[in-house]
Amino acid sequence: MKHIPWGFVIFVTVALAAIYGLSRLTSRTYQPTLPPTALTESQKTKQASEHRHEQEAEAMKVASVSMPTESGKQMGSPTAKVKVIAVLPPSECQIPTLLVLDEIAKADPKRVRVEIYSMASPKGMQILRQYGATCASVFINGKTEFTLTSDGETRYVVCQKTPGMSYQSTDLIEIVHMELKRLYGRGFDEATLKKLREKGRQIVTGTTHSEAPNPSAKVVVEVLAPPQRASIYPLFSETVKVLERLKEKHGKDLSLSVYVLTTAEGQKRMHAYNLTGPAVVINGKTVHEIQGPFNTKRKVVTAFGASPTLFTPKDVAEVVNAYLRQSQK
Repeated sequence: MKHIPWGFVIFVTVALAAIYGLSRLTSRTYQPTLPPTALTESQKTKQASEHRHEQEAEAMKVASVSMPTESGKQMGSPTAKVKVIAVLPPSECQIPTLLVLDEIAKADPKRVRVEIYSMASPKGMQILRQYGATCASVFINGKTEFTLTSDGETRYVVCQKTPGMSYQSTDLIEIVHMELKRLYGRGFDEATLKKLREKGRQIVTGTTHSEAPNPSAKVVVEVLAPPQRASIYPLFSETVKVLERLKEKHGKDLSLSVYVLTTAEGQKRMHAYNLTGPAVVINGKTVHEIQGPFNTKRKVVTAFGASPTLFTPKDVAEVVNAYLRQSQK
């Protein structure tokens, strides 16, 4: 047997080590990236909770911007005959009222004076003591209790506590309009009042759409939405956005109206349909049967809490499109 030179053995050993090292480096470099795994139910719940907390934090940021400092916020002429004084806590629930009051003040600054104070400020506490109030209050010419008549209905409102309890933020527009007529002989002009009402509806719904139901449309959709602070608000907000895109596409064939359940009109519509909570009412119904795959039928319930399965914005769009197709036959 021939003797193998030591130099050859060393050369082979080094070569094998180099090849092994290169293969390891290559496997690391070109290792395929695995696709992300589907979210589990707990992960989805956590993600939804984080999203909701982000929205709540954003809402509180708006509240901190809107709520006046220690000295309060004054808008409009000091000599105006209609004087609105709001004493409110720095709460997310009061955001609609704060924003509506801003719009009222900008609409007629010569005839309307608006002052806003924090309940925790000395001035705010002084005003509450002056009127014998103990909770959040909006005083219009020294009063918080009013009787409003609209669409043949008379309502008694008390502008205290949280909007949605004994008054709606948009009621303030009607009260100031009424007080302007009483003290000046005329309220807001027609164009200004219409703009204020539309802006008020946008504030309380969080959407840009405000259309009275059009009974001649081929498909009539009424969204009875929860207030912004509700945990299911994002679902209805996204649904309205989808419906607004459909409205742009189909025009007069689709009628879209949005009401917040904490408003008088929202409550009226909910009772008219015998509902107990938020819903998307399509052609007067919340239970729909549409075409499924392979000539099957699929049931879609568009009322929150009326079915074990929660509807999605896509479900609503499919129902609307199905009704539009039926109307063309």
